[in-house]
Amino acid sequence: MHTSKAPTRYRNDIDGLRAIAVLLVILFHAGSTFFPAGFIGVDIFFVISGYLISGIILSQIRKDEFSFSEFLVHRLWRIQPALIVVSGVTLVVSTLLFLPADFLLFLNSAKYNAIFLSNQFFARQSATYASPDSNIFPLLHTWSLSVEWQWYFVLPLCVLAGAWLSKRLKLTRQQSQTDRLLFVLWLLITTLLAALSLIVTAKHPGQAYYFLTTRAFEFTAGGSAFLLTRLVPTVRTSVASLLSIAAFSLLIMVALKPGVIGSYPNGYTLIIVTAAAVILFCGHYREKVVGYLLSCPPLVFIGKISYSLYLWHWPVFAFCRYMDITLTGVNLCLAISTIIGLSLASYFFIEKPLRRRRPLLKVSLLQLVILPVALFCLLNPLAARYEGFPQRLGKHYLYQYKTLEQYANLAKNRDACLEGEQNPGECQFGDMKANKTALLIGDSNSNHFWGFFDVLARHGHVRMTGLSASSCLTLPGIWQFDWWIYHNEPYTRCHEHTENYYDLIRKNHYDYVILGEIWEQYARGAYLINNTGDERSDALSKERMNKAIRNALNSIISSGARPIIIKTISPMPSGYQECLRRQAIAQAEYSEKACDTPTQRTEDNPYIHDLFRQLQQEYPALIFIDPKDVQCPNGYCVSAINTIPVFRDVGHLTDYASYHLGQDYLEKYGDLFK
Repeated sequence: MHTSKAPTRYRNDIDGLRAIAVLLVILFHAGSTFFPAGFIGVDIFFVISGYLISGIILSQIRKDEFSFSEFLVHRLWRIQPALIVVSGVTLVVSTLLFLPADFLLFLNSAKYNAIFLSNQFFARQSATYASPDSNIFPLLHTWSLSVEWQWYFVLPLCVLAGAWLSKRLKLTRQQSQTDRLLFVLWLLITTLLAALSLIVTAKHPGQAYYFLTTRAFEFTAGGSAFLLTRLVPTVRTSVASLLSIAAFSLLIMVALKPGVIGSYPNGYTLIIVTAAAVILFCGHYREKVVGYLLSCPPLVFIGKISYSLYLWHWPVFAFCRYMDITLTGVNLCLAISTIIGLSLASYFFIEKPLRRRRPLLKVSLLQLVILPVALFCLLNPLAARYEGFPQRLGKHYLYQYKTLEQYANLAKNRDACLEGEQNPGECQFGDMKANKTALLIGDSNSNHFWGFFDVLARHGHVRMTGLSASSCLTLPGIWQFDWWIYHNEPYTRCHEHTENYYDLIRKNHYDYVILGEIWEQYARGAYLINNTGDERSDALSKERMNKAIRNALNSIISSGARPIIIKTISPMPSGYQECLRRQAIAQAEYSEKACDTPTQRTEDNPYIHDLFRQLQQEYPALIFIDPKDVQCPNGYCVSAINTIPVFRDVGHLTDYASYHLGQDYLEKYGDLFK
């Protein structure tokens, strides 16, 4: 029988496993479809960290040599110097490239990164990890470092408390008994934390990706693997090899599997974490298959520079995407080359020289934490005060920015009345002295028509109230289930807002009630129900929407109001925002040919077209407004008015465009409220 004993020397197979992890992450972030679940590399990093850090702390405690301050100093000089350099470089590049709103967002993320809370910041910013809106955040990847830092503060305190408790209860009679008890306790904690992770993810899908509470079990799983090596002095080489081959195969199989990222962490995370822990455990006994593979010199070297590769790869990709540089072919090769060059420089000139520094904790905290925090805490309010310094991007962009800001101030309460406190008294516009009243309700499609109706209401002497809820179909008796960010649950807030709106309609007896929705997005899919447990299908959703919109019109008419339905705008052309961004970065003069080529008018989808035609026949008093009638003169839709962009984003107007389209509608069709 051949057995292997645990070595005490440096394990190069762990660096090889780091290399696998970072390569998976980089390929995933580069857009490779070969490893659609390459993001699992971060989970592998967490397990490795749990294995090594737990081993360091537990070994030092056993020798009565552990110092929390020395531990923090070691971690600070291992992690912070390269991270601070990356933060500084991204600050410079963002200053040169980013539009004001994006620049302010970057500075805010950098501040949270400096205080080890970027995971909390990015959990609030993006609906899910790797969602399209997250692609341009240059410090998005630092969420994992914040999670790690949070764990570094928690783990030593927990271990010290456990050591103190065991001494207090006189549980340290024999080292083997202590190790056995500690392993059982550690494994139990890992199991409980894994269960907590799945529960939190079910309640907060998308955001849960960034939480320490959903990731803590990955660190403790690594610690469990380390503790198990204390209890098992020898393992058959053949058994260790078979276990590690099976575990490594599982890692690759999951990395190759599409759809894993949905509601992550999930069951696949348990597989990845267990597999990584098994590989670390078996490698402890120098097994001769996966261990030899991971110990090959190229992988070991990549593992050594893996931290720098991780730090630099995402900002390079994010800035490329921000400048609309497609990461394929030559562009991808240049981006990868840049990442490698920056990583090598970071490793040899920053990481290696500084990682062994051991100044006092207060000196380390001052240099590596307090000063960066102070820098970004000062820059944030300064940049906010000067609105992100729009003059950085040239005189034409400054003109656009100031013009858009001027019209945003005209609709100053608009944002607060989309969600917010929904206070009708603070969400009024139009002729504030008028006796005639109107209520504008719906999703964000109603909200972006604030300026449009402000023009019409002022002319028609109507005092209008606008209340909106994001992605909410404001029709009575409807619940949206498994919709948007509300996975496997109803969109309760929407339902509550809708009930409130129709209470206002019944009580206030408005002269007009206007419904504004992105109608077509609710007319497909199995999302609409009337009661919990209802059967769901596309056909049933359409049937329920048909009934609900008629109920809405009946309620409006019975209150004494005249109903108005406003349709949607023609959507933003593909690549429009990216083009405007390129023009701003290049500080180019306005050119209609560059970004503002008119696009052909799009019509309502067949279902919505037929529904509205039926409603017009059934309700003669019903008024329809189609903003495309003025957005798309002669059948082609403008995307700029007087050189000012029409689109705020893919589905919404700027306030400037909203006001101007309202004026155009008034001139073309006259008084809506006559």
